[in-house]
Amino acid sequence: MSEPFGALEPREASPGRRPVLAGIGLAVLGHLLALAAVVGAARSAGGGRGGDVDLEAGGRFGVAYAVLCTYLGMQTLLLAGVVIASAYGGQWLKVGLIAGWGCGLVLTVGPVVAGFVLGA
Repeated sequence: MSEPFGALEPREASPGRRPVLAGIGLAVLGHLLALAAVVGAARSAGGGRGGDVDLEAGGRFGVAYAVLCTYLGMQTLLLAGVVIASAYGGQWLKVGLIAGWGCGLVLTVGPVVAGFVLGA
């Protein structure tokens, strides 16, 4: 028979939300760095000369190609970082990193897709 106060015995501490929040924060920070790199690539490819500059088709393609390559490269680095950190971090950090990476991906790709669909 169990003791009447058995429920009051100390239990192992739950991991809490800190690792999850840390993972989400790190992944979102990574997405912000990726966006900064994309803006830098667009400006260096000729897209940062002002809004009134009319780029010819080759110039527009060059800017779009630089942005796409930079964005794909940064996402690859972010995903590799998530996989590596997940291997060495705990389960809750892994959950936070994957959630943050997925949410950041939706927040950065979503407006672009919506712009193409809506024709803006």
